[in-house]
Amino acid sequence: MRSPIRLAMVLGLLAIVGGHLLDGGNLFALFHATALLIVVGGTASAVLLQTPAHSLRRGLALSRDAFDDDAPSDVAPAVETLVEFSRMTRRDGFLALEPYAQAETDTFRRRGLELLIDGVEPDELRSTLEIDLATYEMSERQAGRIWESAGAYAPTMGIVGAVMGLIHTMQNLAQPADLGNGIAVAFVATLYGVGAANLILLPLANRIKMRIVAEVQLRRMLIEGYCAIAAGSHPNVVDRRMRGYLVEA
Repeated sequence: MRSPIRLAMVLGLLAIVGGHLLDGGNLFALFHATALLIVVGGTASAVLLQTPAHSLRRGLALSRDAFDDDAPSDVAPAVETLVEFSRMTRRDGFLALEPYAQAETDTFRRRGLELLIDGVEPDELRSTLEIDLATYEMSERQAGRIWESAGAYAPTMGIVGAVMGLIHTMQNLAQPADLGNGIAVAFVATLYGVGAANLILLPLANRIKMRIVAEVQLRRMLIEGYCAIAAGSHPNVVDRRMRGYLVEA
């Protein structure tokens, strides 16, 4: 996690904890195992019930680097590579791409290179890769949606914890010593649910969405580049066309 993102998350937590302390609150009053169990356990259960296993695994994988923003974009190097492939194929033919296809670790890029090597017509190449892209986008969005769902369930689980705490409180009106625990569960559970949703889960879901959009845009650019190469376009034409995908700083 890079420093600006880390700073933003710490700032949010400090705002809540600092506001509590400035109002004369006790720091340890914000920690309650029962409330944590209700919110975390209930949210996880709801997400697990609605999510296929493969989407869950992929969603967890997406979360690992979702906050590593500000990483160098793959678009500029990809543009240079496509232009170089265009020069190479015009000079040596499509078979010159074979070593690059064999060395390529990304499935989508390797598929495009293999189609070029096979001499597939541009329209057929585009159709094939767009099907791959649509499948990829649907799968990634479904996987990333688990965090959006968790962000929706967490506040509800907080309310469930609040209701349970109030039930406990009402059952112990004759025992004043037990009232504080029930009230603490009620309010702390709500804090956990709303706080987790708005400080962690929903921002995480939105960042994953942004990464998926960026990757889809990159793959669309690759499709255009591969089609231009398949059509035998001049490298300068490929370069000018691909430059339209670059975001100016």
